[in-house]
Amino acid sequence: MKAGRWKASHQGIAFDTSGTLVDGQHRLWAILQSGCTIRLAVSFNLPPESIDTIDGGKARTVVDRLVLGGTLGAEGVTKAHVATLRETARGLKHLPKMAYHQEAELMARHLDAVRFAAAHVATRAQGVGVAYVRAVVARAWYSVDHEQLERFCRVLSSGLPEAACDAGIIRLRDQLMATGSTRNRGVQRELYGKVERALLTWLKGEVRSALRPVLEEHFPLPEELKN
Repeated sequence: MKAGRWKASHQGIAFDTSGTLVDGQHRLWAILQSGCTIRLAVSFNLPPESIDTIDGGKARTVVDRLVLGGTLGAEGVTKAHVATLRETARGLKHLPKMAYHQEAELMARHLDAVRFAAAHVATRAQGVGVAYVRAVVARAWYSVDHEQLERFCRVLSSGLPEAACDAGIIRLRDQLMATGSTRNRGVQRELYGKVERALLTWLKGEVRSALRPVLEEHFPLPEELKN
C-alpha cells in the first residue's frame, strides 16, 4: 500500500446483519499500519452463516473468528475454550464436524459453562487438563452445585485429596495420567465416561474399587432435555 501497488478489486470489507465485520479484517489492519487512504468495496447485511464460505486470505482460526465477532465479552476465548466446547457438544455422541456459525451459536449459549471448566481444570498434568475431561465439567455445570464441582476439579487437578471420599477422584486422576493425552476417539470416549462415573460416584459420597465408564449421558445440556 505504501509503495502504491495496491489494486482495487471485488474483495473489500463486509458486515453481517448484526453489524459485525465478517470479512476484510486483514485489509483494514494493513490500512491502519500503512496510514494510507484506500478505496474498498463495502457489503452490508450478509447472513451470519456466510462467514463459513468467505475467502479468508490469511488462514483464520475459529478462535480468531469468535474474537472478531465481538459478542463474547472482553475476556474472549482461547483454543482451550473451543476444544472444550466441541467435546461438550459431542459428549458420548458421534457428532460430525460443525460449521463455524454452529460453533459460534453454541459458544454463545454455553460460554459460562465452558469458561468454568477451562478455569478449574487448568492443570498441566498429562491426560488431566484435556478437553474431554473439561467437557464433563462443563456439562455438569448446569446441574451440579458449583462449589462442589469446583472442589471436584481442585482435587482432580492437584492430586491432593481433601476427604476420604476423594479417593475415587485420585483413582480417576491416576488412570487419566497413565493413559496420557490421546487422539484415539474410542479411548477418549471411554475416559470421558470414566470422568462422568467418578463425578457421579463422588457426588453420592461413594468410593468404588473399579471405575467403569458410563454408557449413557448423565449430564445433559439444557437443549438436550427439550428433545
